[in-house]
Amino acid sequence: SIDPVARNIAIITTTLTALMVLEYIWYLSDEIRLVWPRVWKTTEAKIYVVTRYAGLAGQSFNIWFAFRMVSGVPNSQFACRVWSSYQAATIQCLLLSVALLLVLRVYKMYRKGKSIFALSIIFCGAQSAAMAVNVRLIVTGSRYSPTCVIISPHHSRIYVGISIIALFMFILVTMLWRFFRSTSSWSEAPHAWLKLAVRDGTYTAIAITVIFIFMFLCITRVIDTQMSGNIIFYVLLSCLWFAAGRIVLHQEKFRKIQESQKGDVNDPSRWTQTIEVDFDDIRPFDDPDVCPTSSSGSEVESTEVSTSSEFMSDAGTRDIADEHLCEWDDNTLSSSCAPTFMLVERCISGEGSDTRK
Repeated sequence: SIDPVARNIAIITTTLTALMVLEYIWYLSDEIRLVWPRVWKTTEAKIYVVTRYAGLAGQSFNIWFAFRMVSGVPNSQFACRVWSSYQAATIQCLLLSVALLLVLRVYKMYRKGKSIFALSIIFCGAQSAAMAVNVRLIVTGSRYSPTCVIISPHHSRIYVGISIIALFMFILVTMLWRFFRSTSSWSEAPHAWLKLAVRDGTYTAIAITVIFIFMFLCITRVIDTQMSGNIIFYVLLSCLWFAAGRIVLHQEKFRKIQESQKGDVNDPSRWTQTIEVDFDDIRPFDDPDVCPTSSSGSEVESTEVSTSSEFMSDAGTRDIADEHLCEWDDNTLSSSCAPTFMLVERCISGEGSDTRK
């Protein structure tokens, strides 16, 4: 007879895989248009590509193993432990990928401050350490059926779950703290980017927290079901896969919309601003070689040009948040954001014109 738990695992895995394939097909055109051109330019695009295709490949393997369980093919205890180790490694890689995507948002929200970077490293390191310490107990302490269905999960899963929830709660709290401390003086673009980042972070943190709370209730026998130890991996893998893809795609769509509204950031004409000057209040140069005296009369046009060397060097590759970091602090302005002004004066005469900087 077919093991009902193995049958449910196969049904859930097949359903989640179908949803992942539909998601992939639905957003494939956006991926090609928005992500692939930036895959060598941004960390987010690299994470997207790795998690996207490694996740699909891993899920294909999960389906094969799930139907192997349904067919009743026996496995050794060692094979079941290897399978459980694979699950732990896969989840940890996806967790760190999603956490890194959100931490990068937090890092930019706080103007790339060293303190927030250090706190993020501490929380990510603590979560990784908790997984490394408890994974051996989780793998060896659980009891398996001959088909590798988990009969009794080890309670060490609770400690791993707590560390994961703590990491994502830290990310969520830092995002909300920055969001609610925002001022009305912010321009529309950075404020919209902040709302998008907070929305993605909130949805991800809530989804992960709900999954692990359900796992806690099952391990502590508040909810008595054998399915918890077997389906958490499949559900969490799909959840993290969806989260990683949506976070990056939402970011790239927002960047594209901003570029379409502002025009091409690579257009050199947008790197300067010309300030009109009253011609009646201009005094000519004293240097006759630059502005020679002419009987036909002459005028001097003064133009002030504002440039940012950092922006010009990174044009086309900068994140929308990087472009507006200067607006996110009411009291300070970093030197990299400060514009450089250069006075350009042009002498206009009846015979021609000359320019002096």
